Amino acid sequence: MRRFLEGSLILGVVVSVLAFGGAEPISFAIVQLILLGAVAVVILRGAEPMGPFAWHAFMIPSLLTGVVLLQLCPLPASWLTRFSDRADSVTGARLNCWSIEPHSTQTQLLILLACVIAFYLAQFVSQDRDCKRRLVVSLVGLGTFEAFYGLVQYLSGWQKIFAYTKKYDLEEATGTYINRNHYAGLLEMILPFSIALIFYEYGKLRGDDSHSATTVKRMMPRRSFQRFVLCLGIAVVLFAALIFSRSRMGIIAASASMLVIFGLSVIFRRQRKSGIVLFAVFIALSAGLAIWIGPGPIVGRFENVGQEYELRDQSRLSIWRDAMGLIGRHPLFGTGLGTLPVAYTSVQTAFLGQFVNHAHNDYVELASDLGLPAALVLFASFFFVLARAAQAFRSSLRNFDRIIALGCVGSLVAILLHSLTDFNLYMPANALIFSVILGLGISTQRRNSELRSE
Repeated sequence: MRRFLEGSLILGVVVSVLAFGGAEPISFAIVQLILLGAVAVVILRGAEPMGPFAWHAFMIPSLLTGVVLLQLCPLPASWLTRFSDRADSVTGARLNCWSIEPHSTQTQLLILLACVIAFYLAQFVSQDRDCKRRLVVSLVGLGTFEAFYGLVQYLSGWQKIFAYTKKYDLEEATGTYINRNHYAGLLEMILPFSIALIFYEYGKLRGDDSHSATTVKRMMPRRSFQRFVLCLGIAVVLFAALIFSRSRMGIIAASASMLVIFGLSVIFRRQRKSGIVLFAVFIALSAGLAIWIGPGPIVGRFENVGQEYELRDQSRLSIWRDAMGLIGRHPLFGTGLGTLPVAYTSVQTAFLGQFVNHAHNDYVELASDLGLPAALVLFASFFFVLARAAQAFRSSLRNFDRIIALGCVGSLVAILLHSLTDFNLYMPANALIFSVILGLGISTQRRNSELRSE
């Protein structure tokens, strides 16, 4: 049963990424069927495979799902008019539930359920060391494919996603994604695991004796050296593809996560000198590849950032300001998950005459959709997992668990930073992978506690 659930989880993640990142509901419906089907098989067989979980691993997903269900429940009109002014304020019609657009909330609820399932499956699969290894390797392999695909697009000008001809972001690497920022979000979540594997393979290569005088010539015939070089090459390619996505915040977020990763490795590992050397080698190789390809367009993207934010009514800042007005109108229960495109029209002062589909800030948009209490609890739980993963890296008794915890820290730092200026958590494929990483972070923390109690 464990192998079946592992395969279902990996298949769901791969399909979600390859099918345009789940941007089209029909493509992500396949992923939902895969994950819901896996759960149905477990229930029909009467198996109890999930095992014990920490209480907080159940509480937050249950609370979030409950809030969204509450938004869809019919409520007395007196409640709606008492706690919000949504009646007649957005659509001109008086509604009987918290969500101003129930269909959008229902669609997002199905995506949320898929992410919750992936979160629990990742925890269960990670209870077995071999399954956890295969899951991480699958994520890195998927990221490597996307990185090469994106670099081929960028270098050759072949701007297609399989048979589909791209219409947007025609000068950037986007892999199988439509939007370069979401492509960068995918790579920045996977890149830290490839870097963590570099440390893992280097540690196996050096062995337990950190003072041994091992030369490169003596290490080259070893399989561990070849795996180390492979992991290093994959990490460089991932970072190069991210750079040529030309996503400014993606580059900044990935760079910040790498600083965190190498910083933690230097502080809490015995081989501090090795950590600094590996960091220098990685940066040198990545910079060399970027310079060889040509960094001019990337530099140009950063040079234009000031001009974009000078436009008072045509920038992310103006959208955030309007979205904050929505939060002020509906602070407790929000407008309904996934309803910002409809709700935003009632407060819109930016991009007049244009359709604004997202707030380009996950923190603001989730607060607008769910209300402040639910959004604060949700993001607090993300940072809680981040802190516990960092703690697991510092104190883990097993090197592999420590490395996976380090990868989780880097991934969470990157995506939570990128969420300040984009909506990666509203991209189904990225939300699914983010859920898997949260599950990995929880499992690493729990595994360490179990080992200490033995």
